[in-house]
Amino acid sequence: MDTAKLNLGDKIKLQLYNSDETQSSQELASQYESMLPDGSMEILAPIKEGKVLPVHRGIEMDVMFAQNGKMYTFKAETIDRRVTGNLYLLRIKPKTKIVHLQRRLYFRLECVLDVKNRFFENIEDKDLIEYKKSITKNISGGGVCLLTDDEPKKGWNFDGIIDIGGDIHFKGRVVRVNKLENAGKYRFEVGIEFVDITDQEREKVISFIFDTQRKKLKKGWLTT
Repeated sequence: MDTAKLNLGDKIKLQLYNSDETQSSQELASQYESMLPDGSMEILAPIKEGKVLPVHRGIEMDVMFAQNGKMYTFKAETIDRRVTGNLYLLRIKPKTKIVHLQRRLYFRLECVLDVKNRFFENIEDKDLIEYKKSITKNISGGGVCLLTDDEPKKGWNFDGIIDIGGDIHFKGRVVRVNKLENAGKYRFEVGIEFVDITDQEREKVISFIFDTQRKKLKKGWLTT
């Protein structure tokens, strides 16, 4: 049986839930500090762009950490926060047991990867459209979020090739399109759901995600 326990100083990753109970794609770095007598925990408040991120009471989150080469997670809720000396601390209450992350589950990894892609409304138009270049914002075993200069419509088809140290070719469907404010090179953020990808290719993506997460946690940093 897999068992895991957080220890003082362990690096952890937080993914907060929005008010509509959807999970934020933002990964936040933190650190485990202590277990309190009532079963709650104290962790370091996450840092974003060099500033302490205010996490209010009642905010739920997924907590992830690596141990002995495996990834673990549990859900928690913020119940208090305090400052002691130079430390900004969150007190969180676990809502689930610590469980081993199974490789079949899809967790988003924030990363920048090169993508060759083409969007098309009708399947018969695919070969008439040339590949363009974009980059990923995040990726999971179930899909990818792209930064692109194209403006597809929700429901359009997608054909893409992602470089994760080797090319992964897949077909997808547009599930979300957001116009970026103060856009630089890329004007749109596009969510893509995988609809045609081989099991072998999907496994390569999931392996890449878990390997990268383990390396980040081992080094003590995460994308913020």
